Amino acid sequence: MSEERKKIINELKESVELLNKNKVNEAEKILIRLSNYNELQADTFSYLGVCYIKKNNSKKAAEYLERSLKVNPNHEYSNLNLGLIYFSNKDYDLSLNFIQKTRKINKNNQMAIYHIGLINMALNNYLEAEKDFKELLEINSKDQNALLNLGIIYNKIKDFDKSISIYNQIIKINPNNIYAYNNLGLTYFDNLDFDKAIKYYEKCIELNKNFLVVYGNLGRAYSEKRKFKKALTNFKKAAEGNSKDYNNLFAIGKTYLSLGEYDKGLKYYEFRKFLNKTDNIEYIKKNFNSKEWNGEKIINKKILILSEQGFGDNIQFSRYLHQLNKNNKVIFLVNKKLNFLFRKSSFKIINNLNEINEHDYFQNLLTLPKIHYENYKSFLTNHNFIKNDKETDLKWNKKFEQIKKFKVGIFWQGNKNYYGDDKRSIPLIKFERIIKNVNISIISLQKGFGVDQIEANNFEKYLINLSDEIDNDQDAYKDSISILKNLDLLITSDSSIAHLAGTMNINTWLALCYNPDWRWYIENKTQIFYNTIKIFQQDAPGNWESVFDKINEELNIKLNN
Repeated sequence: MSEERKKIINELKESVELLNKNKVNEAEKILIRLSNYNELQADTFSYLGVCYIKKNNSKKAAEYLERSLKVNPNHEYSNLNLGLIYFSNKDYDLSLNFIQKTRKINKNNQMAIYHIGLINMALNNYLEAEKDFKELLEINSKDQNALLNLGIIYNKIKDFDKSISIYNQIIKINPNNIYAYNNLGLTYFDNLDFDKAIKYYEKCIELNKNFLVVYGNLGRAYSEKRKFKKALTNFKKAAEGNSKDYNNLFAIGKTYLSLGEYDKGLKYYEFRKFLNKTDNIEYIKKNFNSKEWNGEKIINKKILILSEQGFGDNIQFSRYLHQLNKNNKVIFLVNKKLNFLFRKSSFKIINNLNEINEHDYFQNLLTLPKIHYENYKSFLTNHNFIKNDKETDLKWNKKFEQIKKFKVGIFWQGNKNYYGDDKRSIPLIKFERIIKNVNISIISLQKGFGVDQIEANNFEKYLINLSDEIDNDQDAYKDSISILKNLDLLITSDSSIAHLAGTMNINTWLALCYNPDWRWYIENKTQIFYNTIKIFQQDAPGNWESVFDKINEELNIKLNN
């Protein structure tokens, strides 16, 4: 080897050492000079890509990595790093393309195997991800990151025993692994064992008081135990020093609301806007000169109200629109499926951004309670705006005339895709004693999710299943409204049907989890939104038996009177 070549090779090694020491600018100068040597371009361009990765300039990094691959398409680390850039941008298809190519070049590249596993996790391909991390563990049985992700996978597929076993394995390898303790807490949390979740979260804090994410997890565990003051302390700790920690700031709001401290809670509740961003606000700001309405006194103004969250939320909080429309002109941007429901309301309904015309003010629907708030009694401004068409009413009145027994409607399953639905929805089997009560007629209002449970539990002969007959057109609740009018009683989970029935002043028994949403106010079991809803609540997390014991007891009393 010539002296010149030795010098060049040594300089390349020097640049790598500088990169490892994060002396990026010094490394970059050497690499740019060395890139003039054709035989070194694949390597120098690759390391220049690493320089710009370290500078957080992924665009420039990708350019150099692509130049490296033009020189040598089989450059292992250029393929890998380009794949990692696409991974960080959540372009999983492109990322997988380059990382899989890395594996073809070197099947034992642990970083490549690891990230293929992460991509499969991101795409919810949990069984494939499991294989990836197990393969990695065959190379290195003590790879803690691979074990951590394997534990997460088992938690995702609700194999809690395997998940717990994996995390305990990590702790044996490294008793100070805070992520293992935190994830143990998460697993016990998902398994409704909140005491053990708290135990492991606190162990995590014992090891590292600055691991702020665990305080939020601890707050959620205390919330589920209804220890709201402790929850509040931990949410505040989690959000400490970070004005953009919107998840925990929002959690502070919900906790205050659960404590019945509405003035504080509703202020923090505004942080939901940063978590549920839509294009609506940006469109309005760009195309109109309207102002955000924050409660200032206004008369004869046009106010655009933007709907939020689910159908139940829109039904519940539309009460404020009627108030607001008394002295102003309200325009409500809402899902078109609710047009029928709101068609006879005093305010105007629109369904698309392009329908928006000039207006003076705008605001989100769920901000209106904060604006209107004086005391909790202000929530009781219920307005039964729901009216059905005569034809639909006649159709269902005729059908229900034939049912002579006490008519009980049931609804058990909300939208499975909604976060927390597994807590609020109820397995149909829990209704068994009610369904098999020979003194009543059971009418199922279930539609879509959960209907399959009727056949799965062999309940077909015990109830009237209306799933194929109701709400089949684009108008949500058109049939349900008429059916609710014909019931003697509705027994339901926390759902849009509960809000619909409450607004209509239908006699309703609401089966609630141990720690429900704040709007049901559980501190003294006061129901602050609806006058005709009676609450039956779990006495312990996950215990639906206690709820239905009480429901059956009261139902029998009602039938015997």
